[in-house]
Amino acid sequence: MADWTTAFTIGLISHNQGNSSTHVIEVNGAFQAFWASFLLLHLGGPDTIAAFSLEDSSLWRRHLFSLIFQVSAAIYIFVQIFPSNKSLVIPTMLVFLAAVIKNVERILVLNLSSLPRFRVRVFSHHKHSKNSKIRLVEELNVLGDRYPEGEEAKLAESIVVKHARHFLNIFDIFLIDLIYSSEERMMSREYFRKVSAMDALRVISVELNFFYEMLYTKALTVHSKRSYIFRSIAFINVAITFILFNRLNKHQLPNLDMKITYSLLFGGIALDVIALLMLVFSDWTIAGIKWDNTTSSKLHSFLHKFVPNMDTLRKPQFATCKVEPNANVTYKVLNTPLIFQRWSESISACNLFSEYLDESPRKMPRQNRWWGIIPCSNVCGFPFRIAKKIIYYFVKVKDMIRREEMFMIANSENVSKNPFMKKLWIFIFKEVKRKSEKADNLTEVKNIVEARGAMFLNSILEGIDCGDLLGYVTEANYDSTILQWHVATEIWYNIEKVTERNDEREFSKILSDYMLYLLFNQPNVVSAVAGIAQITSLTMLISMQFNVPDVGARNVEELCSSCFAYDRHSFPGPGDLLHEGFKLAHKMESLKEMKWTVMSGVWVELLSYAASHIKGEAHVQVLRKGGELLTFVWLLMAHFGCFYRPELGMSYDPLRRFPEGY
Repeated sequence: MADWTTAFTIGLISHNQGNSSTHVIEVNGAFQAFWASFLLLHLGGPDTIAAFSLEDSSLWRRHLFSLIFQVSAAIYIFVQIFPSNKSLVIPTMLVFLAAVIKNVERILVLNLSSLPRFRVRVFSHHKHSKNSKIRLVEELNVLGDRYPEGEEAKLAESIVVKHARHFLNIFDIFLIDLIYSSEERMMSREYFRKVSAMDALRVISVELNFFYEMLYTKALTVHSKRSYIFRSIAFINVAITFILFNRLNKHQLPNLDMKITYSLLFGGIALDVIALLMLVFSDWTIAGIKWDNTTSSKLHSFLHKFVPNMDTLRKPQFATCKVEPNANVTYKVLNTPLIFQRWSESISACNLFSEYLDESPRKMPRQNRWWGIIPCSNVCGFPFRIAKKIIYYFVKVKDMIRREEMFMIANSENVSKNPFMKKLWIFIFKEVKRKSEKADNLTEVKNIVEARGAMFLNSILEGIDCGDLLGYVTEANYDSTILQWHVATEIWYNIEKVTERNDEREFSKILSDYMLYLLFNQPNVVSAVAGIAQITSLTMLISMQFNVPDVGARNVEELCSSCFAYDRHSFPGPGDLLHEGFKLAHKMESLKEMKWTVMSGVWVELLSYAASHIKGEAHVQVLRKGGELLTFVWLLMAHFGCFYRPELGMSYDPLRRFPEGY
């Protein structure tokens, strides 16, 4: 955007300077100096930072050198122009000062987000967090007895924000691949055993939102008294500039230049007003107000009363979602208004059988209830979807050529985004909570973290023989396990006649498609297995093409029926994953209705395994794209104490010093 503005301004000035009048050249030169300040203001204005500074510790230095160059160029223009034309000297100086303030703020936050400074900040507040721990223990007593399982959310939104802000000071140490203390681990487990599943989801979503704002916005600098002062100065400067320019004698100024200048001034003021509103109603501000009980001023008392009144607006909202092909079955899904959303509130899906047919997986339509806002946005976004479709077909041709060369599936365009199901989260929460009851020592924690299906199969209810299924999780690689269980899940989901509501059936389908989406389109979060899995997936598609009869199926249901009807006696030996998936599907037949209990439990363990074996840095990178369920599960397991690092264990002794060099 800045490059476009620069090119537009330079082109306009060059055009105007083609006039023969010396006075017009001087006037346009003054505007050139004025707009140079605005360009500098634009470059430092946004409250987001474009790069992830933990990846690049010297990024702030490059921005500093860029700022020095921009300021030097602007000063050079001032020196050349203002001796002959002083009409815009004061407005230009005011805008220039505001621009410098915002750019310095941007460089400062990049510096604070760099890995060395981020480590220092983390260790600093971990050394002085004893009082806050005591406060949170007192807050836990207010919650009373445990909530009944599956009960609705009970905590006020402002309390959720307050608690999440505290947990930020504990779990930010995970971002630099360290571990919490034994006291912090115990306190976190106690807290999450008391709250309901939906309250846990809300706390984690706010916590991840803090992570996002801390690493990708100016939150590290703007939420301080010093920043408030300098931001006020910058806003007042732009406002005074508008007043001075409005009173300026403009009868000799070019009409187009005046219109552009007014647009820039209005835009600058509007952006500052929006930034102010976002600052006032941000989670950081609410957490600060709720946490500070020492101030007794009238303003603080008013804010304490005002914040709870906003809880209803900020609390997650729900809508009803239909599940095909049985349209009579509906589920509650997250449907918070966009302005209050802290994450995408959706879950993506890829499917091996849909990939074979080159179509998108199943989509779950949401019954909108926001007075037509979402349908209206769909209509307004129609031109963008058409443009995206055209680009997709160009990219598709390129991908076909690339597939011939690389023999793998990557960045599939056959992706569906579905709303996040409330009951799915409750199911995941219960499974993690159940396993965490045994997480009292390092051996048990290791067993939980390393489990990818076997723990659930060994603990299944009596009367269900899962002995034949253990080989599909213990004797196969992780990527092979995902692909085999995906094939079996998809086959049964499509060939089984739906007679009544079965939640575990839906959970199995959603998690199966989601794990395949991670393999195909998010290799950075499953990097250890993604490349091999993509190659293997293409091999399975080729095997389906040449070995399965009736491959001319028109839809996924027909294709799954053909695969299930494949002669089981002609299965080749171990090694062909497609046929191993078919075998697994046939073995599931003996479990009857309990097969969905088995599959849903295994999928939660596979998801938990992936979540706990990814570095914190990779998890927070996906926050830029709206967040992933995988990241929520990662933090949920850590909150329940189901987390360890081979070199550090599951926690550290608070009396022991950190290793030298950290």
